[in-house]
Amino acid sequence: MKKTLLAALAAASATALIAPAVATAAPEPADIITTATAVPAAAALPGAPAADHAGTRTQWPETLGLPKAWAEKVILRDRPDLEIEHIPEGALVTMDYREDRVRIVHNALGLVSQVPAIG
Repeated sequence: MKKTLLAALAAASATALIAPAVATAAPEPADIITTATAVPAAAALPGAPAADHAGTRTQWPETLGLPKAWAEKVILRDRPDLEIEHIPEGALVTMDYREDRVRIVHNALGLVSQVPAIG
């Protein structure tokens, strides 16, 4: 029984590895150029844009899940003019909007749990 199961798994693995390579055609060079330049990485994310009309960063979705200190360094590298606030998850905060502030919301482990954004 064990030999039969191993033989079946080996055959399925070999088929799965070979079949996609045969069925997939290489992309045309024109397709690569147009798709790489048409959609920036930040625009592919759902929700609000990561930059304002002037092109300055307003959100940092790439910091989600990073330690809060690393997220702060990434944000300050892009926008050194901003004030950073570290907020524990679930803490009460004021609802005022400030264009010079970014709140980094983190969990108990110190990992960013919400996308930091200006506000």
